[in-house]
Amino acid sequence: PQSLSFMMTALSSGTATVQQHHDNNAEQRRNLGTISGVYLPSLQSILGVILFLRLTHITSQAGIVYTTLLLLISTASTILTWSSLSAIVTNGDIKSGGPYYIISRTLGVDIGCSLGLLYYIGNTLSGSLFVLGAVEAVQHSIRAYYARWGYGFSGHIFPYDVQITSLAIVAAMTGSIHVGGGRYVTVLSNFFLGVTALSILFMFLGCIFFIVGWHTGSLQEYDRSFHENTWSRYEPDPYTGVLPDIYSCLALIYPSVTGLLSGMAKADQLKNPRKSIPTGMFWAIVTSSAIYLMVTWLFGMSISNRTLKVDKFVTASVSFPHELPVRIGVVMTCFGLVLGTLATAPALIAAVAADEVLPFLSFLRPRYEGDKTRALWFTSAIIGLATLPGSLDHISPFVTIFYLLMYSGVNAATCISGYVRPPGFRPTFRYFHWSVSFVGFVWCMGLAFLISWLGTFCSVLSFVLMGAYIKKSRRLAATGMKWGTLGSAVRYNIVSSALNSLAKSASAVPTEVTLSMSEEGRQLNNSIISAEDVSVLSSNVGGGVTDITPEEVAHLHSSHSDFHAKNWRPQILTIVDVDANGNPTNLRTLSLASQLQQAGKGINMVIAIIDQSSTAMAASVASAVEDICGGNTSQDDDHSDVSGLSRSERWRNEDESLSAASSGMDHYDTIKLIKRSKALLMLQMKREGMDGFAEVSTTDGKFFEAVWSAVIHTGLGPLSPNSILLSLPSFLKFEGNRSGDSYCLHRKSRTEAENYLRTINGILNLGKAVILFKSSPSYPQNGDIIPDRGTIDIWWIVHDGGLLLLLPFLLSKHAVWLGAGDGTRKKNRLRRKTIGAKLRLFAVTTSPRENAEKLQKAVTEHLERARIQADVTVVEDLARTDIARYMRDETSVDDIPSRDIMTNSRDETMRDKMGMSRPNNPVASLRKDGISTHHMTLGEVFASDCYEDGPANFTNSDDGIQAASMLNEMVRRESRDANLVVTNLPFIRKDHDSEEYFKFLHTACKGIDNVMLVRGSGAEVITAYA
Repeated sequence: PQSLSFMMTALSSGTATVQQHHDNNAEQRRNLGTISGVYLPSLQSILGVILFLRLTHITSQAGIVYTTLLLLISTASTILTWSSLSAIVTNGDIKSGGPYYIISRTLGVDIGCSLGLLYYIGNTLSGSLFVLGAVEAVQHSIRAYYARWGYGFSGHIFPYDVQITSLAIVAAMTGSIHVGGGRYVTVLSNFFLGVTALSILFMFLGCIFFIVGWHTGSLQEYDRSFHENTWSRYEPDPYTGVLPDIYSCLALIYPSVTGLLSGMAKADQLKNPRKSIPTGMFWAIVTSSAIYLMVTWLFGMSISNRTLKVDKFVTASVSFPHELPVRIGVVMTCFGLVLGTLATAPALIAAVAADEVLPFLSFLRPRYEGDKTRALWFTSAIIGLATLPGSLDHISPFVTIFYLLMYSGVNAATCISGYVRPPGFRPTFRYFHWSVSFVGFVWCMGLAFLISWLGTFCSVLSFVLMGAYIKKSRRLAATGMKWGTLGSAVRYNIVSSALNSLAKSASAVPTEVTLSMSEEGRQLNNSIISAEDVSVLSSNVGGGVTDITPEEVAHLHSSHSDFHAKNWRPQILTIVDVDANGNPTNLRTLSLASQLQQAGKGINMVIAIIDQSSTAMAASVASAVEDICGGNTSQDDDHSDVSGLSRSERWRNEDESLSAASSGMDHYDTIKLIKRSKALLMLQMKREGMDGFAEVSTTDGKFFEAVWSAVIHTGLGPLSPNSILLSLPSFLKFEGNRSGDSYCLHRKSRTEAENYLRTINGILNLGKAVILFKSSPSYPQNGDIIPDRGTIDIWWIVHDGGLLLLLPFLLSKHAVWLGAGDGTRKKNRLRRKTIGAKLRLFAVTTSPRENAEKLQKAVTEHLERARIQADVTVVEDLARTDIARYMRDETSVDDIPSRDIMTNSRDETMRDKMGMSRPNNPVASLRKDGISTHHMTLGEVFASDCYEDGPANFTNSDDGIQAASMLNEMVRRESRDANLVVTNLPFIRKDHDSEEYFKFLHTACKGIDNVMLVRGSGAEVITAYA
């Protein structure tokens, strides 16, 4: 595969021409299918030296039954690992770098680099195994011919001939790649595979003909014996004198199934890697396993035990029509495998060095495009040193351990990702489940300890130390690159789970509360709430540094955080509407928050704010209810009346009793009202199955200042809310002065609308996402059953970081949206859970220049990269309106080009290619040219794919009512059967008139039952990989 060093050359040049050439060349290289790109390379690596030189010998020692069991055990580990690898490769874009790139970008550099080094060592030792296999094949052939001619031959021509010959082969192979480059490997790979296939065919034909007596090859009639190798018959090896056992046989046979990752080496050259890699690897495993089992049973059932033990190259001795093609073919097969190792292993270690996370590998960093010279000779030196033991039996256990540990690491990492379920981990592989990866981890780790517990322990310790070293090196380097490690997701999940559990255990709903609640918030019939007083924590902020530059502010907010978009979760602060009595009035908002929390595994914080200027009457009512329900019957009537009178008068006679927050919180009735309202919230959260924290606050009439304060002060560090959920205001009453579809606001409503608009805009300025929700009784709550899969329609007009896509995706995975189905077939239920609710995406064109067909293709490809399944429809009816003007900040997109303009920034190009977010800018671009896509329409985001030359004329509308009306008409027509409609929240300009803004919202949402309006902060939450 092409090395990552090519990107460094493109970066250093800083020219658009070089970058464009790279992109065009990369597109041209993606021309391989499943068979040529994955299946055949994997098969070629699996069908190697063990098949021809060791499988029959293992069969003679362990017996047919146990050899079959060993093969099945080894294959089971590869099948389990195949499931995990399939989840990884279907979880994002795949670029050059092979398995290391895929694993490091999915699981983080700490794990990816450690696993990459394990794979590199295992792959390099496999090269030594192939070299020794070629030398041993020649030795056995010479020994066979000498014995046939009546001469004795020890197998050695001169002292250390095996080591010297092996070093010469390694040097010759390395020199050929150094001079000719990797093109020779590509040209000869199919030839070597053809030779391997012919050798297997000849040995199968020879064995079958030997069984029926038509052919003996170089064997004799007495070598034919049936049922001699059914059970194990362990004897010392005639050449080494070592007595094998079942574990040594497992260590020897396992390298035969370690070619699984070879199919990932050409991932950047595949047309459809997400489909080709899982399919190709699976069928390569099935085919190779069938061949190994057939060889075990054919040779074990027909050739004597002694012959199989003495003649380790019996596969050639019995081959038909002649043994020479197989003997030569095996040697050439080993040469081909060595060339393949020398072509892929240096690229892998060069990619690790290029990431600059291991300082001791800096000397292997590519110096220019295509430079692998140092990595090539470094790999060659390791292969040569590993051949010094002189026998593949000595190397095979180490190859097995390193591969098993690598497989264990992959399974463990995907198991954790699947269990923690960060929103960025969205594999499209249908048969993945974290429990399968867990079994794979236990299976592979158990095999490693069975083979050599000491070697495995030392290797695991080295793996842990390497991970710690990488983490420390990254911290000291302070490069600003953000990889998004799996550890971050795990730590977040542990903390959030602990907090949610603490919330449930420490803040249980009082058992005395029995409530009857209505959606509209009518008066409740309830008994008095009795709860312990809450403690109020206060802290003082001392003086300190007062002079700080904007650059220092940006550095403090970005450089010391390893946050990555793939670990983003919805940490939602839900503002619940309550009436003067503290009764929640819009419970569907809690339903939405609960579904997002359960699907996104985030933290929910629920806030209710009681307008204290109107609670005097409510508090008095609550006090009177307490007096009545308390009974106080033991006292005489006169005393009871006095007591009741004093309790109510205590509230009414205070000067400006509830005009300020500080003068109301010290009143008993106010505290009681807050406790009662909080209990109502917690009870409803419990009904919705919602984990999180509920709080109730009061205000002296400045409701939106209280909302602003809650947004700022809620949360703890990184667990602060990143999304604010509010219900679409119902206090806006449109009436009077009606002309067509035009409405005016009350004076009071205008003031409230201005405050509401300022609050939302302030939240957005804080970098929080805003979600406005208009609900109806038709919105599904916890426990509701949708007859079939729910339908969520996404109307995508502008790009805001991907939140508009991620939230519907998370909702679609919630149990409420999966549908009831027939309830009879488990397979159907599992499929619904995998697929989720039906998502339909309507891509809205905002200019006549946007080509609908190309836009649909571009958006579909983007959804595939994001692992989101949705039906895409392009809506062209709004192309001649000014809808985009109301959905984005026009001042930020004045200079956006409509064609691809390549960036000249070295850092930006590198981070785009590596798929990393910029350290000083949370926006991760969708476009290839590195331009921020925030506030872009879809046509501008995918400009190079969907724009056509032509005029961009559209009809103007001063108040936007025409555009809003057309949008409403299209939504009501296309989404009439949708359970929920999700679209962009119109942009709020600095001088935006509240009446104009809410008239636009009112017109756009009119007649639509359930609408979720989303305005992201611009920080990317959808990544092409996890």
